[in-house]
Amino acid sequence: MNRWIIVVGAILIQLCLGAIYAWSVFTPPLVAPLPDNDFADDLGTTIILEVEGELVVGSDEIITLSFTEGGSPYTDFSNVSILLELKDKDGKVIKSDKMIPYIGYVYEEGDPITVVPEDAVASGNDYTFDVKITKSGSWHIVITAVNEDGTENYEVMQNVATGEFGFSKTQSQMIFAAGLFTFALFTIFGGRLSKKYGPRKMAIAGGIVLGSGYILASFVGSNFYMMLVSIGILGGAGIGLAYVVPIAVGVKWFPDKKGMISGLAVAGFGFGALLWMKLCTGFTFGPVKITGDWGGLYEYFDVTQVFLIYGIAFAAAVITGGLIMRNPPEGWLPKGWTPPSSTDAKATGTVEFTSSEMRKTPQYWMLFFMFMVGAGSGLMVIGVIKLFGIDALQDSGSTAAEASVIAGTAMALFYSLANGLGRIVWGLVSDKIGRKMSFVVMFGLQGLMMLAFFFIGGNEYLLYAGAAVIGFNFGGNFALFPAATADFFGNKSVGLNYGWIFLSYGFGGVIGPIAGGIMGDNAAWMWAFIPAGVLLLVCAVIAFLLKPPKKKGGEEIEGKEENEEEKED
Repeated sequence: MNRWIIVVGAILIQLCLGAIYAWSVFTPPLVAPLPDNDFADDLGTTIILEVEGELVVGSDEIITLSFTEGGSPYTDFSNVSILLELKDKDGKVIKSDKMIPYIGYVYEEGDPITVVPEDAVASGNDYTFDVKITKSGSWHIVITAVNEDGTENYEVMQNVATGEFGFSKTQSQMIFAAGLFTFALFTIFGGRLSKKYGPRKMAIAGGIVLGSGYILASFVGSNFYMMLVSIGILGGAGIGLAYVVPIAVGVKWFPDKKGMISGLAVAGFGFGALLWMKLCTGFTFGPVKITGDWGGLYEYFDVTQVFLIYGIAFAAAVITGGLIMRNPPEGWLPKGWTPPSSTDAKATGTVEFTSSEMRKTPQYWMLFFMFMVGAGSGLMVIGVIKLFGIDALQDSGSTAAEASVIAGTAMALFYSLANGLGRIVWGLVSDKIGRKMSFVVMFGLQGLMMLAFFFIGGNEYLLYAGAAVIGFNFGGNFALFPAATADFFGNKSVGLNYGWIFLSYGFGGVIGPIAGGIMGDNAAWMWAFIPAGVLLLVCAVIAFLLKPPKKKGGEEIEGKEENEEEKED
């Protein structure tokens, strides 16, 4: 069998597994605002108030007030002012709060959450004002109108929902977080089950579970808990079961090019996210429209129909790639290549560790910490780069519209493409200069850029450059860590062992985005990027101190355990 066929199957599988990063494209329709024009008013006056317009979460809206008396326009108000207050279900004004991502709301004492528009602008008997709200709920509009006879007070209540699904942003992120954590957890099971049942069966099983999750989601309507189970848990489990397979099989077919094959295998994961997002919305990158005016699948299908389409596509593609997955024959080596021996300075993958033995080494915990920081910082930037970019650009003089386009381009084009390229390039580089020095350089560059990112985010072109560098190095994690796992703990055992290394990604995937969200909510962006930069530089030092782990007696694991791993289904 030509070993390059394995690369084709690996990329095909990973393109679909990368859909987990495409979750952001499903969030808008799930939390899309549902306008509610049913104003309930308590007037108690002969001067009648009529309200036109609607409050919509996240949108700039114009509200028009009209006053009539005895059926005729009333124009004698000298001043009209408006106060908006958010109330809970019991009618109490909600105090200032902080949103804790993935958990919910914690209310604290303070000023009411209000939007105070400018005094209404009069035109005849119409008074208009601009307003933008950022939270769903029951908005209490207090209107004070002054005429020569005194002050008229009006109260209007408008219930602003979060969309036909009824999902809040917190709920949508809970689905994403569940997917990330389940993905990381099930890489452990995927590696162990692959040893028992063979890589082909495990890849196919992963494709079926992943596809089933999305297909089920297309039938559950607006049931949040079923969506959490179907896409968050089933989808994440399917990705985790299949993720290690192409990496482990690839390393066995390419022991001479572990960095390259790891990079190629996981590059599909990075590019897959971009593919599935842009299929929904059209291949537009800021001002560049690759597909012209075609707006993607959302032009023709709603989100539940897209879930069904993607579920079928994911299952079909992963199963097809899985049929190609098979281990090389026992004892197989690339033609003309002789395995090098491990030394005190260089690990080559010739010494095999069980997972239990690996977890007892300091090298395992060093790699675990490094991956947690590298993944967590990159995921933090994925979560906040657009929000941070908009704030920084507007502070530098850009309009809101300009800032949104620039920040969106930084994420969708520069970060995403560099993420995929970084996986390939860092894999190739590490084959030349070694995994240790690659870690040192990658973490060092990432740390310096993270320290600088807060200060350069207000410049369009520096924002692009920073996004590209961070995305490039973030992608490198997914090429270097599986290759390093093979180097340090054995080429044959990488399927069993990498899941335990990858578990750190699950912790980073929770800590990084939450930290970024909290700092963003408190307008303290510096304290998101600076600590991340410092920790990344610490990781560069840890990488410099890495040495090959020592196995008692220096022996390799022989016989039954490895022979079982080489079994073909």
